[in-house]
Amino acid sequence: MKFLDMLRKIDEKPEQTSNPAPDSPKKDENPSQSTDQKASTPVAEPEKKEENLPVSVHDKRINIEEQMNDLSHQYAKLRNDLKTNLFTEKDEFEAKKATLDKYLETLKRDEKESNEKLTNTKAQNDDAAKEHLASVNADRKEQEENLQKLQSELNDLNSEINTKTAKLESLQSDLAKNEQSETDMSDSIKEEKDLQKMMVLMEKQKNSINTLYDERKDLKGQINSVQETITQLNGQADDLNSNISQVNSKINDLKQKANEIDDKMKSDHNYRVETIGGLERHLQSLAEEHQKIDGELAEVNDNIAYITKYIKDVFHSAYLVRDVYLDKDKEYYVAADDFESDTAKNDLFGMVDYLETKLQKPVTVVSTFYNNHIHDIIDAKAKASHLPIPNVVNIFDQLQTSSNPTDKKVAIPENTDWVTRTDVESQDTFIYDQKQTLLMTVEYFDKLIDRINYYKNDQVVKTNIYNGDGQLSSTQNFNKNKELSEQNFYRTDGSIVLTVIFEKNQAVSFQLFDKNGLLEHDFNEKSELITWWLKNITPNTENAVFVGNNSDLLYQLIMSVNSISSDNTIRLLQDVVKNIDAVIDLLDKHNDIKDIFVQTDDDLHEIENKTNRDISVSVINTSSNGMLSLPESLKI
Repeated sequence: MKFLDMLRKIDEKPEQTSNPAPDSPKKDENPSQSTDQKASTPVAEPEKKEENLPVSVHDKRINIEEQMNDLSHQYAKLRNDLKTNLFTEKDEFEAKKATLDKYLETLKRDEKESNEKLTNTKAQNDDAAKEHLASVNADRKEQEENLQKLQSELNDLNSEINTKTAKLESLQSDLAKNEQSETDMSDSIKEEKDLQKMMVLMEKQKNSINTLYDERKDLKGQINSVQETITQLNGQADDLNSNISQVNSKINDLKQKANEIDDKMKSDHNYRVETIGGLERHLQSLAEEHQKIDGELAEVNDNIAYITKYIKDVFHSAYLVRDVYLDKDKEYYVAADDFESDTAKNDLFGMVDYLETKLQKPVTVVSTFYNNHIHDIIDAKAKASHLPIPNVVNIFDQLQTSSNPTDKKVAIPENTDWVTRTDVESQDTFIYDQKQTLLMTVEYFDKLIDRINYYKNDQVVKTNIYNGDGQLSSTQNFNKNKELSEQNFYRTDGSIVLTVIFEKNQAVSFQLFDKNGLLEHDFNEKSELITWWLKNITPNTENAVFVGNNSDLLYQLIMSVNSISSDNTIRLLQDVVKNIDAVIDLLDKHNDIKDIFVQTDDDLHEIENKTNRDISVSVINTSSNGMLSLPESLKI
C-alpha cells in the first residue's frame, strides 16, 4: 500500500474567515515588500473617548503598552528588512565577484595557454625539414650519378652493338659473295656444252668449290656467333634502359619531394610569423582585459568588505538568517511520535499552522502516537485556525482499521445497585455501589463516552478507551503499584491487533497479531515497530519535504529508513536559548542542514547572534514570554 493512498479523504473544506489574522513579521515570506509603506504608517492611536469621560491611569498604561508593542513590531520589521536588504546587496556583489573570479580564471588560463603556444611557436624551426631536404637532394644526386653511369654503360653497349652489327653485315656480305661465286661456277659449268670440257672445268673448279664451301661454313659460324652476341647485347641494353627508366622515375620523385619540402618550409615559416604576431596581439589584449577585471574585482571586494563590516557593526553578525523558503509545488509531511505533553502538541500544531498558513493548502501529518480522537482533535484545531484540514497517516489508524467493523457500541447499562453521580464541571460520571465504593468512572469526549476506568479498592485497575463510533479501541491494565502494565489495541471489528507490555512504565514488548489472533511479530522497542511500518507503507519521498522535531523518534526513523536528503527536510530545534551551544555544534557538524524551525523569537535572535554561517530559520510561535521586544536604543 502506497503512502499517499492511505491519506484520509477530506470531505469538508476548511472554513474561511472573512478577516484572517495577518502573519507576524517573522513569518512574512516577502519581508522586503512594502517596507517603506509600513515604515511610514503611523502608530495606531486609541480611539478618542468623549472628553467628559475620565481615562484611568491603567487605561493609559494599556494604550501606551499597545503603542510600544506596535512600535516594537514595526522596528523589528524594518530592522529585518534592512538586514535582508544588506544581505541581498552583499549576495549581488558576491555573485558578481564569483562571476569575475571565474572570468579571471578563464583569462589566466587563456594567458597561460597562449604564452605556452607562443613559446612553442618561437621554438619551432626548419632544421628537421632542411635536414630532410638535404637527405632527399643527396639521394637525388646519388641517383643522378647512377643514371650517368648507366647511360655511359648503355652508350658503350650501343657502340659494341653497332660494331657487331657492322661486322655481321660484313660477314653477311661475304657470305652473299661466297654464294654468288658458287652460283657463277655452277652457271659456267651449265653453259659448257661439251661434256669433256665440262668435266675438265669441273675438275679444275673442284678445289675452288671446296674452298668456297669451307669459307661459307666459317662465315655462317661467325654470323651465328655475332648474332648471338648482338642478341645478348640487346638484352643487356634493354636491362640498362629499364634501370635508367627506374632511376629517372626515382629522380623525378625526389625532385617532387624536394619541392614539397621546400614549399612546406615556406608555408611553415609564414604560419609561424602569422601565429606569433596573432599570439602577441592576443596576449596584449588579455593583459589589458586582465587589468580591467582586476580593477573591477578590487572594487567589488571593497564593496563586500564595506557591507560585511557594516552588517557586523550593526547586527553583530556577518551571517544572514532568512525565513525558511517553502515550495508550494512540493508536498509537506509533518512527523510526530509524541502527543502526550503540551509542548509536543504545541510543536506539532505550531508546525502545521505555520506550513498551512504559508502554503494555503493541507499538509500531511504522519504520526505514530496513539490517540483515539486524533482526527477530531486535528480537525477542530485546523477549523479554529481557519486552515485546511490536514491529511493524517497514523500507525494506529492503519493497524486498527477493519473492513467489517462491529456494530457493538459502548453503553452504560442500568443497574439498580449502582449509585451514579455526575461532576458538574467535567461532566464525568462516577459509579458507586450501595456501600459508596467507587466502581468505575466514565469520561466523555464531545458528549460521547471516551473511556471507562474500572476501580478496585479505590485504585484504577483497568481502563477501556473508545473511538468516536463507540467501538472499543484500547484497554489499559494497571498493577497494584498503579503502574501501566499492559495496553491492548483492537481493530474496529473487535479483534486484537497489538499488545504493549510495560515494566516500570517502560514499554518492553510490542506484540503484533494477525487477523486470526496469531502472533505475527514481537518487537522489543517501538522503533522496531515503526521501522516495520515505514517499510510496509513505502512512503513516497519524491517531491516531498519532511518536517519534524529533530529529537522525535518517528522523524529520525523516517530520515534514516528512507535516506532523506537534508535538502528535503525542515528540523524543529527545541529550547534553543537554553541549548544554543549544542545547537551551534549541531549546525557545525552538519553543514547540510539549511532549514530549521524554532519555537520562539528569542530562539531566532539567539541563532542570529551565534551562527557562523548563513541559514534559514522560521519561528512557529508555539510559546511567547509576553515581553515587549523594543530595543534599548532605536539606533540601527
